[in-house]
Amino acid sequence: MPAQLLRFIGVGGLATLTHVLVASLAYRYASVPDMWANFAGFCVAVLVSYTGHSRVTFAAEPTQKGQFPRFVFVASMGLVASSTIVGVVSTWGGGSFYLAMALVVVLVPIATFLALRFWVFSDRAAIALPPWPVVAIALVLSTVLIGLYWNWPINHETAWYLVATRKMLDGARLYVDIVEVNPPLNFYLTVPALWLADALHISDTNGQYLAVALLYLVSMVWSGAVLRRVTDLSPVRYYAFFIFMAIIYILGAGSEIAQREHLLVLFLSPWLIGNLSADKRTPSLASSVFAAIGICIKPFFLLFPLTFLARDIWRNRSIAPIIYPRYLAMLFVGVFYVAFVMTRHPEYLGDIAPMAVDVYGAFKKPMSEVLLDQLVPMTLGLLAMSVLLFQPNANANLFALAAFAGLISYFAQSTAFHYHLIPFLCYALLAAVMALLTSRINLVRTLPSYVFGGLLIFGLIQFGKHRNEMTDVVVSVAKKHGPITSLMAGSTLLDPGAPVALRLGVDWVSRYPHNWLYPGAISKLAQTDCNLHPMLCEKLTGFADRNRDGNLEDIVRHKPDLIVAMRDVGRLETASITWMTFMEADPRFVEVMKNYSLVHRTREMDFYLRNAE
Repeated sequence: MPAQLLRFIGVGGLATLTHVLVASLAYRYASVPDMWANFAGFCVAVLVSYTGHSRVTFAAEPTQKGQFPRFVFVASMGLVASSTIVGVVSTWGGGSFYLAMALVVVLVPIATFLALRFWVFSDRAAIALPPWPVVAIALVLSTVLIGLYWNWPINHETAWYLVATRKMLDGARLYVDIVEVNPPLNFYLTVPALWLADALHISDTNGQYLAVALLYLVSMVWSGAVLRRVTDLSPVRYYAFFIFMAIIYILGAGSEIAQREHLLVLFLSPWLIGNLSADKRTPSLASSVFAAIGICIKPFFLLFPLTFLARDIWRNRSIAPIIYPRYLAMLFVGVFYVAFVMTRHPEYLGDIAPMAVDVYGAFKKPMSEVLLDQLVPMTLGLLAMSVLLFQPNANANLFALAAFAGLISYFAQSTAFHYHLIPFLCYALLAAVMALLTSRINLVRTLPSYVFGGLLIFGLIQFGKHRNEMTDVVVSVAKKHGPITSLMAGSTLLDPGAPVALRLGVDWVSRYPHNWLYPGAISKLAQTDCNLHPMLCEKLTGFADRNRDGNLEDIVRHKPDLIVAMRDVGRLETASITWMTFMEADPRFVEVMKNYSLVHRTREMDFYLRNAE
């Protein structure tokens, strides 16, 4: 392989030099636009690349079955990757064209070598296709998913992404006009839902359900094909496991369909099942890239590939798994994503992320609460896997390992949100079912898995679809005192804000999904001796002032018809200050609120309606 790598570098270097020279000449001397200059360079370079790699690098037989179409596919993906890099850095990001070409030189050849070495010029068998019952089952259940959730209110976080992504498509800048603590990928993954909504003239919520159903269909069909290829399950056991997996990928999310944890499970599935094979070349590069998209949604999801990498290093007593194609492919996607964020959204890494480090701790809970809040489902999930104590099973152990990664991810996030457990619950149940389908031990030892797994499934069914009492109350009050066209919520929760705007079809006018800056800043200030740490106090005060000024600017600019002010301060650890008290520290806010009247009050919220002009 080292000699092959050197040959690849030589041929690739020649092809890349051809690409850069042709593109640069076309761009500089022929005044060809940057995207078309890159395309011209690619077209010339691909001829050099194919000839060199087929005859020199891999010495493949010209008649090798499937070689040419595979090469065409890889070349096309190389074009997409290089064009995307140029688009992100030069066209959209406003950076240098030559910086974009430098990134093309570094990133595209790495991905190309992996694809050529382990797919195009390999002796792998043809890609296994799923049997028709798998396709039928996936189609039926994706249709059931749509039918179950159509027109049903979506969970609070996904509602926020729909509202904010709609604003992004209308010209709002992420991390400037939309001040969000999470990285940008989930905004971009929400775009297809809005495109579907616009194309089909349906609500944004239904567009999201349709987009998730399509992702679910792809994930299930792909997972079924991989499962058929990498396991020796009998037909009955194969279909039993597949049906259970397909159901649990819906039931495990339940009220949190389209949450980031649910998307992770769908993106990860083909790759995870590919790990059932002992072949070092499995999972495939395609499934690795697909999984990496889900992993990039949230930094905590890195625990999943890292857990499997640690397993492979331990099993091989070597660090060689670090260069397995599946991990290198994931690394490539991760590097590309970070480069995209740095060039397209520099405000996130330069402004938002540092602030989040300082203040987001107010949303964390003590580890004891994190454990106790979700103790019942965690315990049932662990007990459902108890059959593995009596009969270790390599296939079931793999899902148990994924469940372990999901559990660590839940504790690492330290918020005790129940949807953070979605991966753990799905994989724990899959581990139990795989073990039960293949076990040869007596009923007494398997009975606990049946009982506790059944209880967990019953609990998931009872949990049902998404319901939020706070959102319902705000919707009801808004309708009673409406009609309104715009809304703002002064809250440390998402529930009374964007989800309400989405359900009512009104404009959400705050730059914040919720007020996530001031709780941490005020709480940390209360714990800090400002005489000893004046710079820290100045910074924290600045964060709080920024949150207050942003709220005030949004009210003055957009004149929301309804303002919902929370009186619940449970998120604050050591300080007790409502949103109104926080805002009234600025005299301008007191003056602005003279244009509003208190029209309704509940135990947790005050409702202010804008006075008629």
